[in-house]
Amino acid sequence: MNSSHFKAPSLRRSIFLSVVGLILLQIGSVYADTTSKAPETATPETAKIQITARRLVSNVSNKEAEFIGDVTARQGNTQITADSLKVFFGASSDAENKTPTQSLEKLVASGNVEIKFDNRVAVAQQAVYITAQRLMVLSGPNAMVTDGENTISGETITFYRDDGRFTVEGGAGGRVKAVILPDRSGLE
Repeated sequence: MNSSHFKAPSLRRSIFLSVVGLILLQIGSVYADTTSKAPETATPETAKIQITARRLVSNVSNKEAEFIGDVTARQGNTQITADSLKVFFGASSDAENKTPTQSLEKLVASGNVEIKFDNRVAVAQQAVYITAQRLMVLSGPNAMVTDGENTISGETITFYRDDGRFTVEGGAGGRVKAVILPDRSGLE
C-alpha cells in the first residue's frame, strides 16, 4: 500500500479540526466581547434585573429566592426564559452609602431554558451562572449555542465570560457537534 494514501485523510482531518477550533474560538471571543460590558458603562435601566413568573418563593434565612412558572428575566439586552429561576444572594455593602446591600452570587435556571443575547441563543435543560467567576454552565441533552448559522452542542457547555474561552463535553456516550458556516474557506 502507498503510505501517502494514509497521510491524506489524516492531513484533511487535522486541517478540519484546526478550522473547527478556530471557528469555535471566534464564537467564544465574540460572546465575551458582547457580554462583558464594564459596570461603569451600565445605566440604571440596563443594570436592573426584571423577573416575572407565576409564583415566587423566598427564603430570607438561606438568602435565596425561586421564581416558578413561565419565568422571564431581563437585564439590558439579555433575556432568560425557563420553567424556574433560583437566585442566590450574598451580603455586600454599598461603598458610597456604607449601607448593606444584596449581591447576586448565583443564578440557576431550570427546565426549557433559553437565553437570548445579541444575535445568539443558548438552550439547555439547566443554566448556572456564578457571578464572581463570570462563569456560565449550560447542561442537559443537546445543550446548544447558536450564533447566526453557526452552532455548537453537547451535554455540557461551559463559558468563561472574561476571556471568551469555552468547553463543550459530549457526556456519557454522547458527542460534541459543531455546524460552521465559513466565509470563504472550507474543507474543499
